[in-house]
Amino acid sequence: MSSEHAAKRGLENISQWISRHLRLQVNAEKSGTGRVWERKFLGFILTVALLISASSQAIARFKDQVRSKWDARQSVSSEQLRDAWRDYQRGWWAYYGRAEERRSITDLSGWIRRHIRKCFWQRWHNASGRKAALARLGIPPSRRDLAHSNRGAWRMARHAVLQEALNNRVLKRHGFITPSDLAG
Repeated sequence: MSSEHAAKRGLENISQWISRHLRLQVNAEKSGTGRVWERKFLGFILTVALLISASSQAIARFKDQVRSKWDARQSVSSEQLRDAWRDYQRGWWAYYGRAEERRSITDLSGWIRRHIRKCFWQRWHNASGRKAALARLGIPPSRRDLAHSNRGAWRMARHAVLQEALNNRVLKRHGFITPSDLAG
């Protein structure tokens, strides 16, 4: 008998005992056995080095929230976007900030900032709105021709001029925080 088969059979016996003696219902989809770094518990996993880390499913849900919160099609002001993001980010960090292995979380900061820049690029609507916004952010006239670009917003969010206009310091000063800001 293989060890995998024996483990499965042992789990079935335990499930039957819990059902019969404790009169509790066992959810087979949520219950299971495996190596400690392969199992998640309340959104956390233990790494091979036995450090607490956020699970890949928790990171995936966080990424989905970033995409939805920085969707430029929302009919809310920039301040409302920022406040909603800040509230979500602080709550999420209050829970997952307890992780000992934070690299998977803090590595997302650049990606999050790129989503913020993409959102603002789209909210500036057209070339004249983008030129005006870049002027307000202190970009010299010779470098504002970027406003006429026909590249997509995601590519433009990585452009050097937009990163200069909405650099990390500017974003942080206006309250657009990321996990690395909260970790530091």
